[in-house]
Amino acid sequence: MNSLKLLLSFMLITLLGPSFEVSSQDKPRVRIPPANQLPLNNPTSFHRRAVDSTEAPWKAVGRVNIAGRAHCSGSLIAEDIVLTAAHCLYAKWSQEMVIPTTVHFLAGYARGEYAAHTLVQSYVVSPSFDGSAGAARRNLPNDWALLKLADPIGKEHGFLELHDKMKLTSEEQDVEEISKALEKIELSTSKITTAGYPGDRSHLLSLEENCKITGSLARGHVMLTNCISIRGDSGGPVLQFIDNEWVIIGIQVASTKLGNRNASIGVSALAFRREFYKLLNSTKN
Repeated sequence: MNSLKLLLSFMLITLLGPSFEVSSQDKPRVRIPPANQLPLNNPTSFHRRAVDSTEAPWKAVGRVNIAGRAHCSGSLIAEDIVLTAAHCLYAKWSQEMVIPTTVHFLAGYARGEYAAHTLVQSYVVSPSFDGSAGAARRNLPNDWALLKLADPIGKEHGFLELHDKMKLTSEEQDVEEISKALEKIELSTSKITTAGYPGDRSHLLSLEENCKITGSLARGHVMLTNCISIRGDSGGPVLQFIDNEWVIIGIQVASTKLGNRNASIGVSALAFRREFYKLLNSTKN
């Protein structure tokens, strides 16, 4: 673990999003670089498998459109709660968090069509999240957001459950602080799949498959993976297939490099599960 911390301190970490849209009125300027100036090891999403967003569980994943200027990825984790990354809600143009009602969620989005659309009524982020800090190491465990939707679209279109080991029992939900011993868990497998709307294919949901968790930090709240991720993937779910069901263990938040290899950083559900249950219970009441 100490070696992993040391390694992370030397890595260049870049937030994955949001991905910005280009107006159809903007005229592209084409420049073809010489062959010897082509980028090396430039990550793309074109190796990924696109999935049918009209089918479960993929219609529970969608685009989080921010103020008509950018997008991230997100997932329904309750009838009216969407999970995404906090940095997606930080507006660099105003240096503050965006107004909730300027954020739209499009469940099951694909090529301009979607299963359902609703506005965000409010959202919850970690009190320790600092939008101006970007992908600073201290900010990573806090880079999560829970969006409270104006309409419970997950009631009709379904939602993804948290991994059983990430859930809190009713007794644990009543306890203000969980001991540190319970904050880090052991998963039965390190194999994961991530899903998102990357900037180079922003109108299709695609999966980064057959990758794995390679390490963790902050008592398991931060995951290092060997998945390839790019802008627009931020907030997309980190999934495991357990007992013939896809479950969420966290979200994607940043990309990095280990030597000359691309890697990604995610936030574990351990970081936000207490706030999720608080919001869920307040909605029920």
